[in-house]
Amino acid sequence: MLAGVGTALGSAAPTELGLIDATYAATAGATLAIAGSRGRRNSWLFTALITIWLAPTAALRVVTALAVGLAVWCLATERRRWAGALVGALLAFVLARLGEGPFHGSTTIAAFGAPVPMLVSAARRLPGTQLRVISNMVSGAIAAAALATMVFFIAAVLAIGDVTTAIDHATDGFDKASDGEQDAAAAAMDESRAAFERAQSKVGGLWAAPARLVPIVGQHVRAVQVATSEGVSLTGTAAETTRAVSIDDIRIEGAAVDLDLLDTLAPVLDRAENALVRAEARLSDAQSPWLVGPVADRLDQLTTELEHAIPTAETATLAVRALPQMLGRDGPVHWLVLTVTPAEARGLGGLVGNFLVVEADQGRVEIVAAGRNEDLNRLLVDVDATLGGPDQYRERWGRYTPEVLFQDITLSPDLPSVAAVAADLYEQATGLSIEGVATSDPYVVEAVLELTGPVQAGEVRLTSDTVVDFLLRDQYDRFAGDDLSRVLALGQLITGTFDAFAAGGLPGPRGLANEIGPLVEQDRLGYWWRDGGEPAELAEATGLANPFPLAAGGDLLGVFHQNAGQNKIDVYLQRSVEYELLIDDGHADATVTVSFTNTAPVSGLPDAVIGSNDQGLPPGTNLALVHLHSALGLVEVTVDGRVQPAEREAAFDHEAYTTQVEIPAGATVVVEYILAGRISTEGYRLTLAHQPLVNDEIVTATVTIDGARHVLSSAEPLTTDRVLTLPADEKE
Repeated sequence: MLAGVGTALGSAAPTELGLIDATYAATAGATLAIAGSRGRRNSWLFTALITIWLAPTAALRVVTALAVGLAVWCLATERRRWAGALVGALLAFVLARLGEGPFHGSTTIAAFGAPVPMLVSAARRLPGTQLRVISNMVSGAIAAAALATMVFFIAAVLAIGDVTTAIDHATDGFDKASDGEQDAAAAAMDESRAAFERAQSKVGGLWAAPARLVPIVGQHVRAVQVATSEGVSLTGTAAETTRAVSIDDIRIEGAAVDLDLLDTLAPVLDRAENALVRAEARLSDAQSPWLVGPVADRLDQLTTELEHAIPTAETATLAVRALPQMLGRDGPVHWLVLTVTPAEARGLGGLVGNFLVVEADQGRVEIVAAGRNEDLNRLLVDVDATLGGPDQYRERWGRYTPEVLFQDITLSPDLPSVAAVAADLYEQATGLSIEGVATSDPYVVEAVLELTGPVQAGEVRLTSDTVVDFLLRDQYDRFAGDDLSRVLALGQLITGTFDAFAAGGLPGPRGLANEIGPLVEQDRLGYWWRDGGEPAELAEATGLANPFPLAAGGDLLGVFHQNAGQNKIDVYLQRSVEYELLIDDGHADATVTVSFTNTAPVSGLPDAVIGSNDQGLPPGTNLALVHLHSALGLVEVTVDGRVQPAEREAAFDHEAYTTQVEIPAGATVVVEYILAGRISTEGYRLTLAHQPLVNDEIVTATVTIDGARHVLSSAEPLTTDRVLTLPADEKE
């Protein structure tokens, strides 16, 4: 009795059915105790010696040592049945707790193999009639298990065709849903569900229940039953969702979004998300190391697909809940939209040129104010504005007086900081409350015009093919000497683009995501919401939040530069970065080599582009304020081999090192940083921080750890923040 209880409380799980496994374990424990009471004493000792070698912990070795001691004592004195039973019980207690071995199943083999000497010895001492009864019982159990397994195997084979059909229809349904064919997608999902139900009826019937009790086979039964059951549930939910929801119905029509539609979609999407989460949890729970390769691989594939689908579903649900708040469900809200130009670089991408204020009320959107940075500058001076926002922003960028030079508000590479300051300054200047701030650059305008068609900017008709060149270069030539006309044209372009976007006729969310998604990834479009909550969560989920990436205990590399020449010359600047890191016993030495190549001409372009705004620099000179963000400490910085001072500044969870660099026209200037410090090599990761520029920087990163050299990035354009980890198969 005690042997059975002690074994039942062990870790053995042959079927992963708690009560059944406890029964199996208790039976095995009781059997070993009975075998000990009947077997020879030398078999006790032999089995105990094998077990003490297998015992994984000191405590279990002590228990086994007691069994060895009892066996030796009985060998030296006389055989005692109670001692043999106790030896068997002690050994069963240990064998039920062997834990993990060198490979899966090794401890199971050991647990069954170790007691063989004791069992054989006991069997030889049994009367013939008892031995025949036990043999018949064991044979009957084996035959019953084999029959149950065969029945389930036949059912599973018969279900394969239905499962294949179900998957084909589901795939077709998802494809049709992606193409906007709502009715056809729902019909395909119905067909898929019907096929899954046929498969479920074959593998989930009463005839399959006995196989669930067979060790190892039972895990396969469970995996197949869970997969078909969740297939029925998911395809049914998908069909319901597809009929009830057309994500592409969410669009701006006549400068308004239907908020009632969003309210209708929210509970339907919520149910779909819950179904995905439940299915992923059940499939994960059905995983077992006993599953054979094809079953395990298929289950892994299904689980992985669900893991990928869940974030998308969560984002869709979050969007339909957040958008009403962002669009003025509870009263008018105001968005400050900043358009920046990377032709004059700033940390967040570019200098602020134009701005819009958009009011959203009950889903309807309209422009209520628009202007240039100088318009705000005058207002900020008039009200004697003070710089608010995060402490770190004020401490690092306050010296550049963005409270009166609004165009420089994007000095920080962190959108949440910039947006908080921008909202505060606009409210000081105008008295209008700002709930949200959005940023965009010329490439976003290009994407919008690709969807809306051409926009008139003064006498210039701009298309998606010409607008980027106009904003970055052509405007200065076309309107040379006529700055008023240029400013008016820019204003017409920005407001015209917004009006065309708001007028409607655009694709739904899927089409917009295909066109604008890459720009979000490149940090060229982003937004911030003052009050946090679901709108802020949506920004995070969609990649629109654009915070500066944190080192978070790992390594960090970020090269940023600000245009200090007050010109639009960064169109002609190419930047490349080489990072060499050597870590030995936790100590890190690094070299960051930044090459700036200035292809600007010395003549033929307006002063706004190649001039230096009375700073006395030769035409075509690019004057850059360069910031290196790193998790390491700065030892030295050189410019073309000459040591140059650098300012050390606190930046987020690391430090930044700032130096000024003059890059003549047609020249390449090399800035080299020597760094040192300590970095953990356990799970090493390198975060690359991205600055959205006209020309993507080229990054090479090589890390040598304790003599092993890893190439993490080889002359690759950096188009977004990236986290690089050590490649397991890429060493030199």
